[in-house]
Amino acid sequence: MKVTTTSILTWPAKLVLGLFISFTIASSCSDPSTIGLELDPNNNQIGVSFIEIPLSASVVLQDSFRTTNTNNLVFGSDESDFFGNTEATAYTRLFFNRELPRPSPNAVLDSVKFNFNIRSVLADEFSSEKTIRVHPLKEQIRDIVYYSFNHLNYEETPFLEAKIDVSARQDTIISVKADSDFTTKIFTDLKEGTSFQDIFTFREYLPGLVFTGSPEENVSMTLRPGNNTGIIFFYRNEEDTVSRAYPLATGVNNNVARHFNQIERNPEGSNTEILREPWVSYELDGKAGSMNNTGILVKIDMSPLDDFLDTIQNVTFNQAILELGPILNVTDTRRPPQLHTMYFTNETNRVLLRDDGRPMAVHPDNFPQIDQETGEPIFSETPAYLAFNSETNKYRQTITSHINAIYRRQIERRDFLLYPIVSNNDEYRQSLRSYVFNSNEVKIRIFYSTARVF
Repeated sequence: MKVTTTSILTWPAKLVLGLFISFTIASSCSDPSTIGLELDPNNNQIGVSFIEIPLSASVVLQDSFRTTNTNNLVFGSDESDFFGNTEATAYTRLFFNRELPRPSPNAVLDSVKFNFNIRSVLADEFSSEKTIRVHPLKEQIRDIVYYSFNHLNYEETPFLEAKIDVSARQDTIISVKADSDFTTKIFTDLKEGTSFQDIFTFREYLPGLVFTGSPEENVSMTLRPGNNTGIIFFYRNEEDTVSRAYPLATGVNNNVARHFNQIERNPEGSNTEILREPWVSYELDGKAGSMNNTGILVKIDMSPLDDFLDTIQNVTFNQAILELGPILNVTDTRRPPQLHTMYFTNETNRVLLRDDGRPMAVHPDNFPQIDQETGEPIFSETPAYLAFNSETNKYRQTITSHINAIYRRQIERRDFLLYPIVSNNDEYRQSLRSYVFNSNEVKIRIFYSTARVF
């Protein structure tokens, strides 16, 4: 373990002397004097020291995870040397609003539009148009839990293939023409009404839609299901002078249609090709990384911290900073997840839970680390987040209170499993965002004070 240590001495006469010393200590350090600089026994009572402890990262493959009703329709493709080829497909039901009058039997169809409520786009560039394909679903989405490996049958030929311009904004609502034989037939059946008597007959008639992208484009997108994603028929009844609108959307008001995302990954020839067994920690040719929706997570080995904490006494921690990166695959059009919760884990490589089933995680500085009633690590909706800094291309967070709690034996030292979730906002299921870094570019930087005992 290579550790960089600097000691800043505090003199009674308030004369500050800066000393900068770098050296290497063995991972089995046993003498505190080998960690920091010895304070002059005659002149110094308190020493402020700095130490940089290198850590390492590995990769863990989760078991299959749920993608049902995430409020995100994720589709498209991603190709990279680290993760391989990833394809996402989004499946969703449709709703019709029974409170809206249907077109009369002699109504005339003026036009059909399809609205896409785009949440995000990941691409190599935004200057060219991107493809969205919409297919009719051939079988119903049932009231069961769907996982990332699930799929349903749908028409291979899309009834709509739209080329959209996202150069100005990647979070917007885009409307495209959707006139086709498929939509014309729906309008004819809508006027007749038999298939629109209730939601059950409607699902038998039209089970739903499937969204795919173009594999050649290396583009993935996320849509928001709801009122603003779906088909809109513009028509005129016999007495009308202006068009009316009748939507078949992926949601009505605050009620979102049932949906799920399928994720297929071909890791052949990539760094992650060796990921076979779930919940096993893998080292991948000096690199580590995570991709949303694939089950691949980053684990941080915190054990080098033990060697340091075992060698110090009478210490107060002024600041401890966890830093990861730089991130290697960041571009202006492909940003990594912004925040990660640092969950506790161990040799099981799973998130550790309290006795009440709540997850254990690092909490912010100046925030209680211990549940006074149970003696376990505290749970709250506001843990500390490892945050991405776009200027440095690194993830960073202060974990001073966490290190202090370990040093004072209030909590056990545990490894970290990084997961991009903020409160109830699970970013992991929202896209195919990813990040890659050198697995040895993780460190803790600690400033600490040593009090002299007389």
